[in-house]
Amino acid sequence: MPSVRARNHDRSALARSCTAIVSASLLATIGLGACSAPETPPPAKPASAAAARPDPRPTAAPLLTDVINRISERGSVRTTVRGDLGFIGDLQGQGLARYSGDHADVSLRGSTRPSPAQPPQTLDLAILDGVGYLKSALLRPEPAKPWLRIAPDGTDFAAKLLAPALRQLQDSTDPRATFQGIESATKIQSSAPDQLDGKPATRYSLRVLTAAAAAKAPDDQQRRRLQQAADNGRPEIGYELWIGQDGLPMRFAAAQKVAQAGQVSLESDYRDWGGPVQITPPPPEQVGEFPSGPLPMAQPPQ
Repeated sequence: MPSVRARNHDRSALARSCTAIVSASLLATIGLGACSAPETPPPAKPASAAAARPDPRPTAAPLLTDVINRISERGSVRTTVRGDLGFIGDLQGQGLARYSGDHADVSLRGSTRPSPAQPPQTLDLAILDGVGYLKSALLRPEPAKPWLRIAPDGTDFAAKLLAPALRQLQDSTDPRATFQGIESATKIQSSAPDQLDGKPATRYSLRVLTAAAAAKAPDDQQRRRLQQAADNGRPEIGYELWIGQDGLPMRFAAAQKVAQAGQVSLESDYRDWGGPVQITPPPPEQVGEFPSGPLPMAQPPQ
């Protein structure tokens, strides 16, 4: 049997071992608490660029609201249009515009040149209630029916090809179609005094914010066009607008990539606001059908 002294010795060793273990654990806990850095909170998500840097450019809403009201009050204007209608080619012409409600009726007589190697071809155009009528030898019409009808919702080859370009041409004579309903989503990039034909004007460089404008646009086609631009990584669309001392447009310029037509850039000068204009459709017996097959210089619409 072990002696009492041996048993006491074992108990003392066990106590010292337990004390050492507890002490080591306490020291480790204290040491970790004293030496370890406090837990770092997760980094905050970076704010969006727009939230971090508010857009300093002034809104164009007061300017555009006033211009739109003045155009509607005058009701009509004469125009000079020039530019590029994509595959249709360079365009120059004299026109009329009659503003009624939320749309503009337009007539234009001028010339177009699909390529520098071709001579200019006479072009006559009328757009009434959104329906276009086009007269051009380039379209190979029937001799007795030189006018061709282009419905905005047409499903035939020619309508799909030409309707977007004609819509852009119509809008170029009517700044209301571009800005109405999205005034608050348009910014003034810059403004400066200018002169047109010796008359004082103020030139405004305007930027439509595509995503914000798509959410506000009252017109379905306009909304789709703006949303597509936003989805394609184009945050802004630029326009140039010259305003005279009477608060009415003197010139409007725009350039956009238009479905089927390609890059369309047009510039319209305005004069004789409020004067009498007459815009009528061609006689029904002179309106024919588009020729079968692709048009000259055209690519099949997608």
